[in-house]
Amino acid sequence: MHTVRTPPFSATALTLLAAACSLQPAPGTARPPLPLADAVPLLTPDCSRWQDDGWRARGVLDGGGERVRFELRRAAGPATPARPVVLLVPILAGGADLMELVARRICAEGFDVAFCARAGDALLPPQRGPELDELFRRTVLHQRLLLRWLASSPDAPPATFLLGVSLGGMVATVVAAEEPSVHGLAVCFSGGDLPSLMMASSEPIVREWVDWRRTTDGIDGCALDQELRRTLGCEPLRYAARVPTDKVLFVDAGLDTVVPPPNQALLWEAFGRPERLTLPLGHYSAVLGLDRVILATADHFRSLTPPTPPGATAALARRAARPFDLGPPESTIPADSP
Repeated sequence: MHTVRTPPFSATALTLLAAACSLQPAPGTARPPLPLADAVPLLTPDCSRWQDDGWRARGVLDGGGERVRFELRRAAGPATPARPVVLLVPILAGGADLMELVARRICAEGFDVAFCARAGDALLPPQRGPELDELFRRTVLHQRLLLRWLASSPDAPPATFLLGVSLGGMVATVVAAEEPSVHGLAVCFSGGDLPSLMMASSEPIVREWVDWRRTTDGIDGCALDQELRRTLGCEPLRYAARVPTDKVLFVDAGLDTVVPPPNQALLWEAFGRPERLTLPLGHYSAVLGLDRVILATADHFRSLTPPTPPGATAALARRAARPFDLGPPESTIPADSP
């Protein structure tokens, strides 16, 4: 029988990577969250379409003037007790394959996973500051509508969590501030002060947008920075202080040029210096540390999950018996919302 072995170099590299990761605990006494006076109340949306095959369900929500396509993955069949749900928040640059991989790994840790289709594509002409801010607002609203619907469903989860990567971490920050019922969140490779982040980021989509503004509108540098400060109202730094510090796991990458370390540090500080996992990698090479991030995230969420009610079967096994046998192999991110 042929045995697949990990090449010695790969095993050594991964061992060194794990050793180079650093975990900084949260403060012994976390600062209290600031009140959020301007949160917009939401009604529970209607589910106008629902398709459920047991392992995976797809639906469409209508509410708040929006239509939200979403998907729900289950770590086990629907007959088992309700499990905590992790809401994955989309990233900026594509990311369907990454979302799929993260969803399967989170399910393997015993959590159900939900995610929305994109509210729209960002940083495309003719979008300028106001249009980007509106798209950010709608993206936040879609996540909030899905959370409200999950909480109102007959088999409502015992806990809900947010996992946001890159831009998704910025969106998750605002959602957590506006939805205090969320039990916890993991913010990965994300940052604050959007204007300076966009001016410094090496992300090709961002650089192309900045170049387009320069050639089309003749605006660049400080002038563009100031315009973005006037028009981007959904700044994560304004919301992070409204999230309890002990709810947050912050994951950063020390060699990130897409979300530069100074911007990561600003968001970490705004959260009140929560528990922080640092990877000695860049924004995209951080996928090499994905297992470490998933394990830290799952442990953080377990620590915040309410005790299982008497008589219910605990569903948060450390590892599923068949961790990647999660139903049918074919799986797609929901089609983008119109």
